[in-house]
This record gives sequence, structure tokens and C-alpha cells, in this order.
Amino acid sequence: MSAGDSYDSWGSGLSRSVHIATVRGVAVRVHPTLLLIVPWVLWHWGDRSSDPLRGALFGVFVLVAVFVSVAGHELAHALVAHRYGLAVCDITLLPIGGLTRIEQGPLPPRREAAIALAGPVLNGLLALGLFPFVASMVMLRDLTTVEKIAGLLSETSMTSLLVFTMISNLLLAVLNLLPAFPMDGGRVLRAWLSTVSERSRATRVSVAAGYVVALASLTLGVWFRDPTLPVAGLFLAVAAFLEQRTLDLEQAMQRLPVGQFAVWDSGGVLPTEPLAHALQGGPRDVAVVEGGVVVGMLWRETVLRHAHIAHLLRVSDVMDRSFVTVSPETSVYEAHRRMLASGRPAVPVVDPGNRYRGIFTSDRLAHVYRYLQAPRRALTPWVLVARALGLLSR
Repeated sequence: MSAGDSYDSWGSGLSRSVHIATVRGVAVRVHPTLLLIVPWVLWHWGDRSSDPLRGALFGVFVLVAVFVSVAGHELAHALVAHRYGLAVCDITLLPIGGLTRIEQGPLPPRREAAIALAGPVLNGLLALGLFPFVASMVMLRDLTTVEKIAGLLSETSMTSLLVFTMISNLLLAVLNLLPAFPMDGGRVLRAWLSTVSERSRATRVSVAAGYVVALASLTLGVWFRDPTLPVAGLFLAVAAFLEQRTLDLEQAMQRLPVGQFAVWDSGGVLPTEPLAHALQGGPRDVAVVEGGVVVGMLWRETVLRHAHIAHLLRVSDVMDRSFVTVSPETSVYEAHRRMLASGRPAVPVVDPGNRYRGIFTSDRLAHVYRYLQAPRRALTPWVLVARALGLLSR
């Protein structure tokens, strides 16, 4: 499952995750709740085996194999996102799967679909790659009946480990292709619907499908008395709600003019001023202005990099002349998109004559987010779940 959430709805809930590895610049983390599965695995496999210690150890191997497959699924999302020039925050492994947080605005439908399909495709290829080995072992052991093949699932052998790994990858591929948020299939559905309708409408349809799948999971869990299905259903409902909240925020930000939140910042700095002057008040992103017109941008990271020789340089020596601008009437959402596209943490706000009117930074974006959240009622976990299930109004 991937999460293209520019406003980090998931961030606070994942802040306690433990970093275990970094792959191609992407941090892979494990959420502490994953440890809750370990006692169940030890009990489940130890109890069903004639040798409890061997069974428990086998269960640990199965657990590791499954979550390596989940990590591979999420890394596939991350690598394809990187290929399209998108920043990936991190990957978090959870008790019921994984989450890839991708910083992005709306993507072209084909790219969104490609990123979403990368995970299921990888799991499908892994299952296909394991099939010849499993088939060979089945033939060598002369397992000619369905009952004998099914008996592999109660063994603690290498063959059964490969079978479980193959089945888990196949299930990961199939379940993630369900056309409902937050599953990858939901993102593919939105990408397809976006080609024939508005993105907001496409998102609402996909989120509604997510609620339907969540309700079905809850119902089946109660019917079959399986505790994992209701938990999965609640997770899907909350995830669908968060996606809906992100859509609401996007639409609200499309109505807000960036000029309302821009900072004047003393009119910027002159290109002829010593670089040391830009350090007054602390390093920051600042517009370079000459005659009231923006001629460049001085980035905080540039100032810090040259701080030790700031007295020898002028602002014009290190300013960025390839900047992107927005007008005061530009929406906050569009300004954020342009920041992401340029890879810069700020954009100058100018009038039609390119005259400087202020600067909009990533810090101001956080202020906008708080501004939009202020009227909302505090979201306790119970309120969040209830809203996700449609039991409370917004």
C-alpha cells in the first residue's frame, strides 16, 4: 500500500517507528505494534507442531518471509516513485502490511497507476519465481493428491516454508489489487477514473469503495469469528477516512490565495549586498530584489554552505537565478505544487509586473495546514474510527 499524502496525515501515528535499514536512500521502519504478532506466531506454530520449539522457530521464519515480501512490495512503490522524481519519506512495516509515504501532489494518471501497480507486480513475480521450486519439490516427494499437497501447510519443512512464501506473495498481489482505498487497486481505480472525470470525484468513488470493503471485512470477521478481519476492516476504514480528509484539505487549499499567507520579509535583499548581510536574523530562504523586481533567490542551505566565507562574497555570487514565482491570487495548493516541481522550499510572490510582494515557504504551508485544522473538533481515536465508518458527521 502506498500513501501519497502531501500533508502527512499518517506522520504522527508513525513517529514511534524504529529505523532498521536504508535502501536507495529510503528509510525502512518497523512499527512497535508489529511485535504483537510475535507471541501469536510462537503460540500458533508451536501448538500445531509435535515439537513446539521447532514449530515456533518455523513460525518465526514464516513471519520473516512474509514481512520481507511486504518490504519488497513497498520498496517497489518507492523505487518507481523515485524514477518519476518524487521524494519518498519512508517505509513503515505494520502488523497488517506496510505503508510507503510519498510526498507529492496530484500525479498524471499513468504515473499514479504505475507507482500503485509496482508493489503487486513485484509480489506476483516473486510468487511466479518460487513456483518452479515448489513444483519440483512436490514432484520429488510424489505429492500426487490435493490432500497430500494441503498437508504441506501443516509441516515445518523447507518445502512448506517456500509454499507459505509463495502463497503470501500471491495474496499480497491479489488483495492489494482490490479496487478500493487504501489498497493499490484503489489508486489504480482513481487513476483510471481521473481520465474520464474530475480527480476529486474519482477519489471519492475510490474512498467509498474502501468503506464498502472495510464493512465487508468487519462483517465477515464477525460471521467467521476471525479477529484479524475486523482489525483489518477498521484499518481500511481509518485509512479511507484519512484519504478523504486529505482530499478535503486539498480542496480547501485550492480556495485560499497564497498572498494571504505570504511573508513580506523586509522586501528581500539586494544582489550587491555582502552575503554576510543575509545572515542577519538567521539563515533563511530570501528573495533577491533589485528595483522592486525579483532577480533571484538565496536559499538557506546555500547561505549555510558559504557561511565561513560570507564576508568575501556578495549575494549575486551565490543566488539562484532559475527561480519559480507565483502571483498573490495563486492558490496555496498550486503554490505548493510548484514548490514540489522545482524542488525548492519556497517561492517568491510577485505581481504581474514581477514586482516583489512576499515569499511563501514550506513553514508557511505548515501554518496553512494548522489554520485549516483549527475549526475541526479534536480527533480522538474513537472519533476517528467512528467518522471513518460514517457514524459521525464531519
